[in-house]
Amino acid sequence: MFKVSNISSLKQVDYCVWHVVFNIENLPLEYATDFLYLIKEQKWVVNSLITHELTSLMKGHTCKYCGETKIACFVASHDFKMIKQGIAGHEYFRARVSEELQIDKNIATELMVVNKKSEWEKLASENRFYGNLQRIKERQNE
Repeated sequence: MFKVSNISSLKQVDYCVWHVVFNIENLPLEYATDFLYLIKEQKWVVNSLITHELTSLMKGHTCKYCGETKIACFVASHDFKMIKQGIAGHEYFRARVSEELQIDKNIATELMVVNKKSEWEKLASENRFYGNLQRIKERQNE
């Protein structure tokens, strides 16, 4: 149950932050979530919600699991770790992230759950700062 079958859209929305639109079990309704990759810690930051993708809802698709047209799917959110682990381990996701970050080594699949927006923003800011330092060091070593 809740196997990620397809990633239909992967968009980088900030430094090390991706918005992912995906399908579960090859069903027509799409779901959406965000991932933040912490470079120094080599962990993914996620929240505990699985949301229905709004465009997909507007096309008339309904959620097999909750039957609702609300933003969050609380049935799927109950197993958010399994779903988000499926995304973090998905071959397409890993290849794209690795390419965008220009990291040759394996991208970690460990998840850190952060539900407070202020904490998420603080982690993203610290990650951006750390990434900038890394890029400066790399340029100095060239």
